[in-house]
Amino acid sequence: MSDADMVPRSRLNEEIAKRKELEADHNALKATLATVEAKAAEADTLRAQLATATAEHDTFRVGVEAGITDPEGLGLARYFYDKVQPAEGEQRPSFADYMSKLKSDPASRPKGLTSYFADATPAAPAPAQAAPAQPPAGTPAKPAAPAQPAQPAAPRSTAALPPPSTGAAPAPAPSPSAAGWTRENIADPATYAANRDALLKQASAGLASRLGSR
Repeated sequence: MSDADMVPRSRLNEEIAKRKELEADHNALKATLATVEAKAAEADTLRAQLATATAEHDTFRVGVEAGITDPEGLGLARYFYDKVQPAEGEQRPSFADYMSKLKSDPASRPKGLTSYFADATPAAPAPAQAAPAQPPAGTPAKPAAPAQPAQPAAPRSTAALPPPSTGAAPAPAPSPSAAGWTRENIADPATYAANRDALLKQASAGLASRLGSR
């Protein structure tokens, strides 16, 4: 290679610097593009949220104008609207037109939505249970059921029953005759207490008889 074909070092350095500058600009553009794409995605999310909020606002506004203020009723209204199938060759009515028809024509309202309209007639309370009708005056009374025959009483036992207890202490046994005194009679406290005088007299008489026989 001749000297004429060689690139001067200064020119080569300039080309290298330009290439580095272009690469830096490219990287900066890529970073900017990534930021723009993130902002675009965020914008899409915000637009979707705005569309949802707008639809909910429109639903609420249209429902209130039609006479429905209950959130549950508004949700049902939207549910029934989504099930509307237009006839062949016709376009689907807007939600506002659908609710306007329901407001002006109560007969066209779905049964599950009728009670949510402001002009709905409240359900009548259940009638109170009527008391049993009384028979007119002069009506003969219903004959009573025949009485059942009385059952014969059980025969009473003729066996002698012990006398009822009165709670009083039993009377002491009758005093035996003087000749009938025994050790068993005297050992009984009740018999001894009831016949103390007789026992003493008998003992004195017996003692005197023994003394006289000596």
